[in-house]
Amino acid sequence: MRILLTGKDGQLGWELHRRLEQKHDVIALGRDDLDLRDAQHLHEMLKRLPELTLIVNCAAYTDVDRAEHEPMTAEQVNAEAPAVLAAEADRRGIPIFHFSTDYVFDGRKWIQHYTENDPPNPLGVYGWSKLAGEQRVCDLCDRHLIFRLSGLYGTRRRSFLTTMLRYLHQGKTPRVVHDQIVSPNWCPMVAEAVEHVIARIGNIRKNEWGVYHLTGNGSTTWYEFARLIFEKTAQLWDKPLIVPQAVSSAAYGAEAKRPAWSIMNPEKLTRTFGYTLPDWRTQFLHCVDSIQH
Repeated sequence: MRILLTGKDGQLGWELHRRLEQKHDVIALGRDDLDLRDAQHLHEMLKRLPELTLIVNCAAYTDVDRAEHEPMTAEQVNAEAPAVLAAEADRRGIPIFHFSTDYVFDGRKWIQHYTENDPPNPLGVYGWSKLAGEQRVCDLCDRHLIFRLSGLYGTRRRSFLTTMLRYLHQGKTPRVVHDQIVSPNWCPMVAEAVEHVIARIGNIRKNEWGVYHLTGNGSTTWYEFARLIFEKTAQLWDKPLIVPQAVSSAAYGAEAKRPAWSIMNPEKLTRTFGYTLPDWRTQFLHCVDSIQH
């Protein structure tokens, strides 16, 4: 397969590129290769590419707070660029994989997990721009898979994990919110799940295209996740154990509102593609093991 992969320098894009290039011809593009804010430039660049089998769009504007002040940029990258990619996929008669977020929900469901049939209602610019991207991809290319992700972290670039590790190495105590319930997911395991789906792309039936929740089971708070990170990694580098300071979302004072509950049900993905991500804690223990080695 020849795959166009955008966002090669991001957390997920880097992991997917590393995996896919072992078996496929991957054209991987990053920020230095294309400006996703310029739809016309992107359109012209795509037309010059050779024959493709699949487009995988990992590129995104992910600064949730900054998006509140840069709504146009968020829309250009998260909605207009995916629209151009989806239109190109449709023109070529090939599928597109696109990644979205649990932030398309308002977090008011509580207790019950969000399913793909629940109506989205984002709380901020970032969530609205990602929802708009979903809708544009759905409208412009019938053969699409949209994967909603939750609490994505890794050891490359900026993530919740790397931020906590920076505090650990600096010996500083972070303030972490205790009232946002999430399901964190480790980039390499998410990439492995996507690779599994790509391997069976030729067998996807017409009614199987659509939106999927790609997440492990279980839930925690950012505060409890931070405590686990410090507990498991302080020993690795012989650092004093840090206990984060628990604060409410209101006291933390972030620019953008986050959903207080964003737990998604992954059963549709399991039923359709026969793949289940490990629960969030198991994923993190695998992450710690990879750090050790």
